[in-house]
Amino acid sequence: MKLVSLFLLSFFASLGFAQTELQRMEEALNEHLLTFRGAKTDEEMDRLNGVFKKEMEAFLKKDGAFEYPFTLLKTVAVLDSDDKLVRIINWNIEYTDYSYSYGGFVLKKEEGKEKVTVTELIDKLDPYTPKPEGIIDAKNWYGALYYKIIPFGHHGKTEYLLVGWDGGTTGSNFKLIDVLTFSGNTPKFGSPVFKSNRTTLKRVVFEYSNLSNMSLRFDPKKSRIVFDHLSPESPALEGVYSYYIPDMSYDAYRYDFDAENWVLQEDVIMTNPDEGKEDKSFYTLNTRTGKVEKNRMNANWISPQDSEVESNGTHVARTEDPQQEQSNPEVLNFPKVSRLKRRRYHNPEMMTDDRDKKNKKTTKN
Repeated sequence: MKLVSLFLLSFFASLGFAQTELQRMEEALNEHLLTFRGAKTDEEMDRLNGVFKKEMEAFLKKDGAFEYPFTLLKTVAVLDSDDKLVRIINWNIEYTDYSYSYGGFVLKKEEGKEKVTVTELIDKLDPYTPKPEGIIDAKNWYGALYYKIIPFGHHGKTEYLLVGWDGGTTGSNFKLIDVLTFSGNTPKFGSPVFKSNRTTLKRVVFEYSNLSNMSLRFDPKKSRIVFDHLSPESPALEGVYSYYIPDMSYDAYRYDFDAENWVLQEDVIMTNPDEGKEDKSFYTLNTRTGKVEKNRMNANWISPQDSEVESNGTHVARTEDPQQEQSNPEVLNFPKVSRLKRRRYHNPEMMTDDRDKKNKKTTKN
């Protein structure tokens, strides 16, 4: 009995020591991160980013780093998959000309084992170069800031849907839907799972005007990724994507549980979540009295099919099949992938849709 007690005492003591060591390392990481964020020139940013990257890699190779709950690195995205087998560490670099590059690591834990493989993501893509259409590896990464990871089943294996953002250039931004897969423990990006009409895509990339915002979000109740449909500001700008903006209609990629792929659905209905009887108000200046007045916000939903509302382009919202509208309580819980377990996502979206171009560093909630 005494031997058991001594063993447990020794185990918890070593666990506490490891946690304390990681905490000290995170403090040092945070100091390097703040110094890196305060750099004034592009050359200085690249140099300090290299220092931060090496320190981060050393941290991630420590025992306990896979589960470590980061609390200090406010401008670094930390995403954990639902099956507890993948972690992504991800950050952006904003240069003085408002172009971007990205850094990150993918951690893969072997199921049923404690071994963790750490792979660096190397951003090789120039901001003005089109995103690749095929499957790529971590050494030829296009660079993006991921804010959602969603495990799903494909041909009896687990793949991971990634939703991300790229600040692009001074003229346009990008959002994308990609797929993370593994060959053994080696990460790959891209998978032929997106069905768009008669076309199969390995990833979906949206380019849009830097002066507008695009929504791209996961709807767990209907197992779909919903996004703004983009249209040119005028017909003459067709194909010039830096002038594309949301046209007030919505499309979606819905997961097909039978075919195990994501199928495009155009012109889907989007409604705000039920927020109960919360009173929403806004303040305006009364020009007659010179006083600020509180006004109640009209929360009534306006149908996009209303004949009194002017049409926005060729895409209009429509009501889906009532059978398809039913919520699925077992969203993405695939019997073919027995290791998948449902739990709450650790990270909210790291990049919101209303950020100014001059302030697009991540904010960790």
